[in-house]
Amino acid sequence: MTNIVTKNNRFRFGFSPLLVIFMTIFIDLTGFGMILPLLPFYAAKFQAGSSALGMLVASFALMQFISSPILGKISDDAGRKPVLLLSILTSIASFIIFAVANSFIILLLSRIIAGIATEVGVAQAYIADVTSEKERAKGIGRVGAAQGAGFIVGPVIGGFLSSYGFWAAGYAAAVLALVNFVFVFFFLPETNVNKGLHISSSSKESIPTRIVNALSKPLIGTILAILFIMSLAFSAIPVIMPILGITLFGLKSDAMAFFFVYIGFVQILFQGFAVGELAKRLGEEKMLVFGSLLMTISLFLMAFVPNITVFLALTTIMVIGGGIVGTAVPSFISKKNPANEQGSMLGVTQSVSSIARVPGPLIAGFVSDFAGITAPFFVSSFLLLVASILGIRVYIKTKSPNLQQNI
Repeated sequence: MTNIVTKNNRFRFGFSPLLVIFMTIFIDLTGFGMILPLLPFYAAKFQAGSSALGMLVASFALMQFISSPILGKISDDAGRKPVLLLSILTSIASFIIFAVANSFIILLLSRIIAGIATEVGVAQAYIADVTSEKERAKGIGRVGAAQGAGFIVGPVIGGFLSSYGFWAAGYAAAVLALVNFVFVFFFLPETNVNKGLHISSSSKESIPTRIVNALSKPLIGTILAILFIMSLAFSAIPVIMPILGITLFGLKSDAMAFFFVYIGFVQILFQGFAVGELAKRLGEEKMLVFGSLLMTISLFLMAFVPNITVFLALTTIMVIGGGIVGTAVPSFISKKNPANEQGSMLGVTQSVSSIARVPGPLIAGFVSDFAGITAPFFVSSFLLLVASILGIRVYIKTKSPNLQQNI
């Protein structure tokens, strides 16, 4: 169910395709991370309140929801490399618009365009092209590590450049994206050997039909439900963790910034070096259960956290659990779909994750305001317990001898 790059095109200009795709994601997320922390301050410049800031966050996720399966489908039919190049060009446009924004509407437009330029699903399909099933989780995990590295480096650069004005970070991100475009154009080989050769009947379906059909499959639908719940719970973290840290421990902005940098480092170390070995030992089905349970337990206990040391330890467990589920889901889905549908199905996967991130922060803020700062932790842990139960269901069904091919 996968395309393995032939020996002749496995290396180009001395670079491994895996290394190039990891660098592509790292550079892309560095540019994204440069401007993300500046959004609240940029919005305030135009007298935009918290609701407007919510629009900036939600519009990005909504456009990812729409564009991910579309780009994935195009990459199945036309190739991974052209779609990655198109996404990077779109990112350049979004960064330039961010830099020149003179109103909230223009700033919102930059976020909408940035959401269109989603490429994680295509990058995961690229990984599926160049890895065996045995190495799939390891490769996809390292995409997550590259994302984590970008989120660490980006805010540091963006924060430094913001002293010169918001425009500086925007233009710098655009230049970085341009470097990424050149890097991909010259060093990234095409890996989709099926492009233009065969278009399956499912690839002719509309995007909404494709999503509905994926959700209607017993196992795939359950896997996507687990991803939705995990993304919903995880998207609340940027809201509920700062509130808890500030209220209970008196953390300042610089300490909270360190906290999120620490989260990025844990993500890099675990997904970059450990998750592949864990996948070999457990398999994706057990990983779904294990990762969901780790997140459930850590978030639940955070509501009773006695000190900052325990808080940090529980955060580590939570990030590891999220990394396990976030790696297991796309790896499982890529193995259960044919090679010429990798992009579209992994695009659907990213679409489900994106739409879950829209209500997450809003729900967390609402629950915290009306039920107290610990209430969102109980809500998130309950949701993740449901995900754990669904994971057990997937494990039982995959071990059933009566499992049908149409999963």
